[in-house]
Amino acid sequence: MPTIAELKHQADRIWFAGVHSDLADALREQLRQHALAGVRAALEAALDEELASYLPTLRAAACAAGRSPSTVRRSGSYHRQLLTSSGVIPDRRIPKLRAGNAERPWQILTRYQLTMPVVLDQALYLYTLGLSIRDLPEALYVLFGRVLSRDARSTVTLAAQSPMMVWRERPITDTPPILIVDGVWVQVLAPTGQTFLDRSGHERKDMRGVEQVILTVMGVWEDGRHEILHCQAAPEEDTQSWTALLAALKRRGLDPHSVRMVVSDGSSGLPAALEKELPTAQQHRCTVHKIRGLERYFCSRDLLATDPDTQAPLPFEQARRTAFRAA
Repeated sequence: MPTIAELKHQADRIWFAGVHSDLADALREQLRQHALAGVRAALEAALDEELASYLPTLRAAACAAGRSPSTVRRSGSYHRQLLTSSGVIPDRRIPKLRAGNAERPWQILTRYQLTMPVVLDQALYLYTLGLSIRDLPEALYVLFGRVLSRDARSTVTLAAQSPMMVWRERPITDTPPILIVDGVWVQVLAPTGQTFLDRSGHERKDMRGVEQVILTVMGVWEDGRHEILHCQAAPEEDTQSWTALLAALKRRGLDPHSVRMVVSDGSSGLPAALEKELPTAQQHRCTVHKIRGLERYFCSRDLLATDPDTQAPLPFEQARRTAFRAA
């Protein structure tokens, strides 16, 4: 019988050698890219709205100074690098005026600013992942309520969400024969139903950290290709959540009869969802999860000290065999 250390080594070897090890890394990179695209789209929309809100004031000032207001207008844009918590935006687009860029107010970002405000950066990141839907409009109000109008903040909110929504709705034209599914648990902010008054006297929603799962599907093709097909937040890994995810894949073009195998952990809600949405696919228990689960039965502190029938002291080797049969 292998020792606990040998089982641990075997589990690690399978984990690092198997394609399933790429799931968490691929999901992390996919979400980072989505967040980065959302941050860029929202920031560029906010800068456009900021400049548009200044134009009437700048034109009025031009008239008061005896200049033609027609000289105050947009004149394309220029590009600069910006550092965010999600990565680097190498060429963010910044709108500019035909003249007077140095004199105009810069409130969302200063003219030569190279990093994002932390609060806005985090709010945009959470929003683009679909994990904190109510936070972004409120964060925009707190940060830019005096700069952007309500309609402008709505425009920025939609811009932040668009890249993620486009990716989630993209057509599936090549159905993989194998799907690897898993749920990654994270902590997100959610409203408690209570409100409080901030320092400015505005009523705010009370937010608390709650556990939420990101259901993820990776497709694997016979030639070795694999990629994340879909991910969405859910309250639980239950049948309803898995059914909704698989139904979304089918709406995008996934052929249920072409999926031959679904690899998963021991999620109890998945079998019923597969029976409904992918009835011809066989569910295969992930070897890595199965082997790692065995570790729970091989800890010395958890082994039986006495025989449950005779209450006699149980030899260590016999206790190990009993635990192995129970696993």
